Amino acid sequence: MRIPRLLRPRLLLPGLLVLGAALPVGVSAAFAAPGAAALPHVGVLVPGKSLGGVRIGDTEARVKQLWGGNYRLCKDKRLCGNTTWYYLYPHGEPLGAAVKFDKTGRVVVLFTLGSPPGWRTSEGLLMSDQIDRVNELYGTTGWSVCVGYGAMTMRTGTTVTAIYTTGEAVYGFALVAPPEPVCQ
Repeated sequence: MRIPRLLRPRLLLPGLLVLGAALPVGVSAAFAAPGAAALPHVGVLVPGKSLGGVRIGDTEARVKQLWGGNYRLCKDKRLCGNTTWYYLYPHGEPLGAAVKFDKTGRVVVLFTLGSPPGWRTSEGLLMSDQIDRVNELYGTTGWSVCVGYGAMTMRTGTTVTAIYTTGEAVYGFALVAPPEPVCQ
């Protein structure tokens, strides 16, 4: 069988093998999964409600429906407690988000891993904004000292929203169902 020239592998640089760039539509569609659930490229924290579309109380099935099944399971029970899934972006620094479940398989904690670029709150607070902007947007907050970072906290109903800080900058976001700890 003869392979069309466009699809034949080519050696561009020593050791770098690639397929032709202009794949026919049918072929390129076979390699993609349009509409597949995945961690959002730009997640939004809605204080007291959701992080990247996931809510406190959602089931494991709901999280997979929203963020997909491409996660890593934390196997260290001393570190993670109950089941914890780490969703990491495939390239660059290990950035993403994590979901912690209770014994019944419901979300009890959501938090960012590192400072994923572009993630923000529904009011427009961005990663790396100065912490005085938190007070401008949300008023007076609580404060927790974590190991290596701080957490500015707000309670909405039964959910605690945490804005993680390092130095004077926003570093990450979390939603927590008490009695889970704010520091993750």
